[in-house]
Amino acid sequence: MTVRRPPTRVGGALSSVGLVGAVGLAGVLVLGGCTGFAGTSAPATTSSVPSSAPSSATTASTTAATTAAAVELPATCTDLLSTAQLDAALGARLPGTSTYVVGLPEPSIGRTGRVTCGFGVTPATATAGASDPLLEVSLLTYTDPGAATDRVAAVVAARQGQGVTAGSATVPGAQAVLFAGAADTTLVATLAERTVSLTLVPGLLDAAATRAALEQLAAAALGAGTGTSVGSEARTTTSPQTGRPAGTSTSSATG
Repeated sequence: MTVRRPPTRVGGALSSVGLVGAVGLAGVLVLGGCTGFAGTSAPATTSSVPSSAPSSATTASTTAATTAAAVELPATCTDLLSTAQLDAALGARLPGTSTYVVGLPEPSIGRTGRVTCGFGVTPATATAGASDPLLEVSLLTYTDPGAATDRVAAVVAARQGQGVTAGSATVPGAQAVLFAGAADTTLVATLAERTVSLTLVPGLLDAAATRAALEQLAAAALGAGTGTSVGSEARTTTSPQTGRPAGTSTSSATG
């Protein structure tokens, strides 16, 4: 299976996509090992971060209840999306392994944490580097819903400036937008202070199945670490310890 180009990435050291605010869409807003899409198996190579003594990263959102539930960023890719969830949405198992990257908090833009998982990565060999992921999923947390919305709205404008059309998407309880292009398809959804971005390369599914799979996976990823349903409202957030584990990245201005 050929990967045509790196997927569009959201937040951190990677490029972003985001929420549509002023484009006429109704309130829309950027792997745990995997096994072969053709049915072959490969071991997991996920890098995890220590789960003990997580660093506190945020304050409660302005709409948070007094006893808001905590959102903990997933410590592994399996915690973000399980193999069963991936298989169910995609209809088959992705080949290769997964990669895990922790993004550092960025207080200047209200971002309290980010994790990015790449699924369907062909490992590096003696003669070639690792492939780009077939599916990339980022979960980002912010100090409040306004900060999350502001960040992604700016990137939507940038994508539209590049000629990418933003379409609607349906994720229960969330505001979502879909960017479908020749190179990849990206769905971005926001719920309260959380944003999830999922990018799938072309060739695995047709357009309708791609949208349905990304919608299903977005709903699952938005619920990761909350211990509650996707439609739940206010929370506070905590990030995994970012003491430079394998795969840790720095962040860029694109939140």
